[in-house]
Amino acid sequence: MALDRLSEKLIDFGFTKEEAEVYVFLSSMGPSPARVVSRRFDVNRMRAYRTLKSLEDKGLVERIIGRPMRFVANPLKESLRKYIDGFRERLTELETREEDIIEDWTRISDATSEQIEEPRFRIFEGRQQIYELMVQMCGRASGEICVVTTKRDLHRLALMGIDERLRTVSNEGIRVRVLTQVEGPDFAEMEYFGDFAEIRHVPLPAPVRFVTIDDRETLTTTSMEDTMSLTTHDDAGLWTNAPSYNSAMKVFFDALWRLATKASVIIEALQTGITPQEIRVIRSDKDFEETFLRMISKSGASVHMMASKINDLPFTVEEIRGYIGEGARVKIMTHLDLDGLKDIGEFFDEAEIKHSLSPFDLQLLIVDEKEALMNIPSLRSLDKAVWSNLDPYVNTLMRVFEDYWARGELADDLISRLASQREYLENLNEIKATMELNGWQVESPGTLVGQSGVEHTFNLVASNPENPGRMFAIDVLLEETAFNHIIRLGARNMDLKPRTLMLVSRRGFGKQEEELASLYGIELVFNESAEKLAQELVVLTS
Repeated sequence: MALDRLSEKLIDFGFTKEEAEVYVFLSSMGPSPARVVSRRFDVNRMRAYRTLKSLEDKGLVERIIGRPMRFVANPLKESLRKYIDGFRERLTELETREEDIIEDWTRISDATSEQIEEPRFRIFEGRQQIYELMVQMCGRASGEICVVTTKRDLHRLALMGIDERLRTVSNEGIRVRVLTQVEGPDFAEMEYFGDFAEIRHVPLPAPVRFVTIDDRETLTTTSMEDTMSLTTHDDAGLWTNAPSYNSAMKVFFDALWRLATKASVIIEALQTGITPQEIRVIRSDKDFEETFLRMISKSGASVHMMASKINDLPFTVEEIRGYIGEGARVKIMTHLDLDGLKDIGEFFDEAEIKHSLSPFDLQLLIVDEKEALMNIPSLRSLDKAVWSNLDPYVNTLMRVFEDYWARGELADDLISRLASQREYLENLNEIKATMELNGWQVESPGTLVGQSGVEHTFNLVASNPENPGRMFAIDVLLEETAFNHIIRLGARNMDLKPRTLMLVSRRGFGKQEEELASLYGIELVFNESAEKLAQELVVLTS
């Protein structure tokens, strides 16, 4: 038991469990070979030898040369003294090397601290905390300070003395850029900040603030009450030094900056009433419609419109006609179809209209060649449209319009063809409905198989359920001359006898056409009214 207690005390002193047990064993048993030690503690000889070697390196045991080689424990007092001296020497060595290690670490830390720093995120609440943070951030700036905020917030910053802090860093060579919404009637605050900062105008649909410093830290508003209160708690922001977030916000700021107009230009325009040259992103249907109406209502010389379908315009043709300025020359580029035929017809006498052979993914309005509104419907999820009165923007879109216009087809002939198609559909639907009401089964379009096995297609094929052998094939005359159509039906009739073939029209037939139809056995049916034409067919097929 005494040996076990001694082993535990040696372990507390710093020995490993195996070292303590082997040392106590050798002290009590005297010189012993590794084989005896391994058997005593039931471990393999190599493990016993490693423990003995460790004790020997620490000066606690010695080996006796012989066969076999034996190990003997040094006196305990001497062993403990050697053990302590070893730790003391190690401590002295560590103390000696401490300054060198710290010096080396300082050099490495200074070179890598920025790269290895973990991104941090913090929420600040309350206007005073936010402004105190902004002062600290300005103090850490070394190259550039970028701010997006409201006009009222600029006034509050001046009341809190932050304007003087910005002026100081600006005098030290740090660039200060501010994006805000320039509004009248008082521009004193804008002009004051303009003495030490670059200020540009950007529309702000809601109170917002973000500050980015040197791509290294950013404060972004999460909620902001835009009153003049300096103590409100309804002003909160997220601060971070995360590189990816800071880079993204800097890219966002630079994109807004490139699109923004200098504040001095906006101020001059508001004071003189002259519209400044700028570019504006439109993000809602309401804003798009208001901009569209404002533009056409100001038109004096020309209005150029493009829409894939005439029905895609934000207002009806009748509404647009009412807003266009008197004397303005109107050009419309669109893809005409039956759906828009009625609307475009109302505008036809007052506008030049061209047809695009294929639909296009673009809406465009250019007024007086001075301002342009462009919308790409397929990108609607990003933004609604872009408006600008910048000369390069307007000139570029005018070239786009003129290119489409040069390749377009005059609408005169096409509208005539579309009107014929609409008439054809009216005839077809009226005939089909009337015959079905009178008990006929009607297919539209329908096919008949001739004696040759060839399938022939007609606008309508009608059969009588009570007399299955009695069938009529009906074609409705559209645009081509009746003479050519009769010849084509005559060729089919030879393969389809004894079926009855008819050609119906709301335009009259000439004498030659009637004689040719009689020769080929083709029934001609004519009436100017689609309804009466259908009723006449029912009588003929009864």
